[in-house]
Amino acid sequence: MRPASLRQAVLGAILALFMWSADHYPAAANCTAADFASAVDRSGASLRAESLATQPKLQDRMRRYQAAKGLSDGDYEAAAIEAILDKRLEELDAKSSELLLKIDGLGRVPDGKEPNCAELDEIKALSSELLVVVRTKSEYMLARLDAKLAESGEKKPAAIAVQRKPEERPPEKPAEKQPEKQTAKPDEPKPEKSAKAAAEPWDTKTESHDAYVPPPAADASGPAFAPDAAMAAEGDGYSIDEIRDATRGFFGTVSTNLASVIEHAFKTTGRPTAYVLGTEGGGAFLAGLRFGDGTLYMRNSPGTRKVWWHGPSLGTDFGASGTRTMFLIYKLTDQEALFRTYTGIDGSAFLVGGVGMTVLKGGDVIMAPIRSGLGLRVGASIGYVRFTAQPTWNPF
Repeated sequence: MRPASLRQAVLGAILALFMWSADHYPAAANCTAADFASAVDRSGASLRAESLATQPKLQDRMRRYQAAKGLSDGDYEAAAIEAILDKRLEELDAKSSELLLKIDGLGRVPDGKEPNCAELDEIKALSSELLVVVRTKSEYMLARLDAKLAESGEKKPAAIAVQRKPEERPPEKPAEKQPEKQTAKPDEPKPEKSAKAAAEPWDTKTESHDAYVPPPAADASGPAFAPDAAMAAEGDGYSIDEIRDATRGFFGTVSTNLASVIEHAFKTTGRPTAYVLGTEGGGAFLAGLRFGDGTLYMRNSPGTRKVWWHGPSLGTDFGASGTRTMFLIYKLTDQEALFRTYTGIDGSAFLVGGVGMTVLKGGDVIMAPIRSGLGLRVGASIGYVRFTAQPTWNPF
């Protein structure tokens, strides 16, 4: 080989190696924290699309299950979920929650830290795996619901359509009785009215939490969670009367239970320096993720601010749309300090009727989310809540 040809071959090999390296190992300067946020939002958008495509099918089957069992509008979703829940579905729930936590964690680049661009590929791979798990879960749920409908003896729509065909053709001789016999339909069995129809939805949403025991008296051994003295003694926070006024009419018709929960919050955690009022729902419910948005109010800060939050739900969560939520927040002195992740404190659950409260902690800030109605299905052991200054995970 001539020297010129040899040099050309070597240069070609070096160029090919450089191009391959650039594709597989991008320089740190080629990615930013915004790229990570965008990758997470793209994952959220794919989950949302999958949920929107599957939700009508699931709702159709749950409505048919409601008709077959004679369930009320207040409890048919919970009854359908309870009927199909098994070990396989719990495993899929756990897997989706695990993947969500990994994606969410990788998507948050700490301030001042150089982003690792290789983790963008990891987010993409985890997002693809999560989508597969969600699709598997939705198909499994549809199959389980179909099996339950078959067990209930549900009449198939096709059979009813066949019976109604003669009605589409007008009889040749209206005066004769024979055509009337042809068009007469057999009596269709009507579902019996469920005994649960008269019960309020709170009863069926809180039974699974009855094991909680309220904190003992001050002279006993003390509750599993006890606030520090500085937090309980804060005197510049909102008074209980101010919080009562702020929530007047916000939670609907659960004022008595809400008052008990708020009183417990003040007794155990003192006066909040801030609070958030908003709603939350399952934007990607098949993956076990919940979203919320609301307004932040601070004692020592003028004006209000729109905020967003998200966190994993416990298992399958259908009836989460429009759940009213309030966060009592302690030790928050700067609005920007709110935007971080808060994890649950064991032993902090408190439930009264249709209203529940637990305690979360992030750094020095402590908060007590109070939920009503179907929001209780999140449970007291919620893994985390992450507050953001802008909506993320494409929730709505």
